[in-house]
Amino acid sequence: MKKYFYSFLFLTLGFATTQAQPLQRVAPEQVGMDSRQLLYADQAIQEAINNKEIPGAVLAVVRHGKMAYLKAYGNRRVDPTTEAMTTSTIFDMASCSKPMSTAMCVMKLVEQGRIRLMDPVSLYIPNFKNWQSEDGKKQETIRLHHLMTHSSGLPPYVSPIDLQKKYGKTDPQVLIDYIANGPRDFEPATDFQYSCLNFITLQHIVESITGESLRQFARQQIFAPLGMNHTDYIPCKLAADGNYVNTDYPCWATAEEKAREKLSDEKAMLQADFLKDVAPTEKQANGQVLWGQVHDPLARMANNGISGNAGLFTTADDIALLCAMLQNGGEWNGHRILSPLTVKAMRSVPRQEAALGRTLGWDSFTAYATNNGDLLSPNTYSHSGYTGTSIVIDPDNDISVIFLANAVHPVDKSNMVRLRSLVSNAVAASIMPEDSAHALKYTTHYYDRVTQFMGEPNITPKDIVMLGNSLTENGGDWAARLGKANIRNRGIIGDDAQGVYDRLYQILPYHPAKIFLMIGINDVSHDLSTDSITILLRHIVEKVRTESPQTKLYLQSLLPINESFGRYNHLKGKTAQIPEINARLRQLAKAEKIPFINLFQKFCEKNSQTLRESVSTDGLHLQEAGYQIWAKALKRNI
Repeated sequence: MKKYFYSFLFLTLGFATTQAQPLQRVAPEQVGMDSRQLLYADQAIQEAINNKEIPGAVLAVVRHGKMAYLKAYGNRRVDPTTEAMTTSTIFDMASCSKPMSTAMCVMKLVEQGRIRLMDPVSLYIPNFKNWQSEDGKKQETIRLHHLMTHSSGLPPYVSPIDLQKKYGKTDPQVLIDYIANGPRDFEPATDFQYSCLNFITLQHIVESITGESLRQFARQQIFAPLGMNHTDYIPCKLAADGNYVNTDYPCWATAEEKAREKLSDEKAMLQADFLKDVAPTEKQANGQVLWGQVHDPLARMANNGISGNAGLFTTADDIALLCAMLQNGGEWNGHRILSPLTVKAMRSVPRQEAALGRTLGWDSFTAYATNNGDLLSPNTYSHSGYTGTSIVIDPDNDISVIFLANAVHPVDKSNMVRLRSLVSNAVAASIMPEDSAHALKYTTHYYDRVTQFMGEPNITPKDIVMLGNSLTENGGDWAARLGKANIRNRGIIGDDAQGVYDRLYQILPYHPAKIFLMIGINDVSHDLSTDSITILLRHIVEKVRTESPQTKLYLQSLLPINESFGRYNHLKGKTAQIPEINARLRQLAKAEKIPFINLFQKFCEKNSQTLRESVSTDGLHLQEAGYQIWAKALKRNI
């Protein structure tokens, strides 16, 4: 009866699958972070890729409930073909499944009054053996909180091959029987020993109480309400041909895919469309590259893909929702997942294990917590996964670092310990004081465009960049205008010379083939002198020449204005300053030996320094006829 009551309660609370709503994307500066400092995280990850430590990765940074950084690097597959990494790649989370799913399911049962952490494990697994001394004179009960904090004394792992040899088969019941009667390495609460068996035991308890699989309960209680619609366990089995195949569809599989790809067709399952965004892991001895089949041997071979220690697949965007919920006291998007006190309990080391450093499902300060880095607060909690995944959450600074890699692809030879720390340090160092001295320098649109650029594919050495302000941005599809596919519009309405300088970090590390720069008219409207504007432009030129010497920079003149429209008061009386600036730009280009493209006269009324009315909408911006003139003038240089 209780089982039906909780199912009814779940439905009446409205916890059906929520429409996916990823976190709002913002520029790092909009949440008190320095974009340029984050480049050091990029560099550390790219160096690991160049050294073939990992094939690729995704980095996501959540702050103040917003996605401040989301970037993909390298490849997600290199065997047997090569596929580029994307920010929507679905990763095998390995041991990050423990806190994301198993521990939260346990805490949901605590909240529902169905278990307590002081309960003996033997209350739920009657034949479960407690610890006793070698002489049999001392006994100690192993309790649920010992499992959650890895202080139970259970062995770290057991090989499924050894289980097969001992019991003649490997399945969930064999595994839990082994755990119930197997070795106890030390008295509970006296030491820390990381153990997958702890969380497989917790899985068994969750499933016994709820009458549901861990997969079902986690989906209902956590992932569906949060809108984590690309988060699931994918059951699997060993097929007759020796390959592991999936035996059910993940939650993100479409109705069309389910109709087209039958579970009974094992060969089709190995290439199912729902796997297309999944990062593959290790190549097996028989040549199979695991792809949607969990990497962890116990989870795959004994627990058929649904396991308390591993098996969860998810994306950076979905994990970001989980982190935002935890940082918001257990609630997100109108759905309460955990109570505030539960969240606090999960990130705190229990008094009984105060010296050991593990919280209820997460890590705080054990030797496994090196992914926290050196700079985040002492209250930071985290977890990592063997495949190359990591989640770090700092409640004091309201920041979460999600670093996902498939480091075991195609072979298991990498060590992520150092790289995770480097990335966390670079991200932590990007946090700036949130005071008036560090207020936002630019408009909301500026940061929206910077965020948009972050979400686009990286610039390549073959690309041509149109760089400037509203005149450039409003040009729209410059590739179509100029008849060349690899042209990127990096104009921002309202931008000035300092704004361009401050966002060159998004361009120069990728060494584009050419940059066409037009900037300065907004500096005129800000009442800067010709000398000041020239100095700012010189700084841009010097930075491009220094940081990307292989890039050919074209300096374009400013266009004329037409004050008769009466639209822009800040440009009143500034008509004559523009040719003065252009003369300085010509001198700068000559001194730096870069091409200068003089567009000014092409837009002037005859025998005048005034913008032609026929090409402008407001005395500053261009109509289509103006863009045609501009494009024609540039084509010879493209």
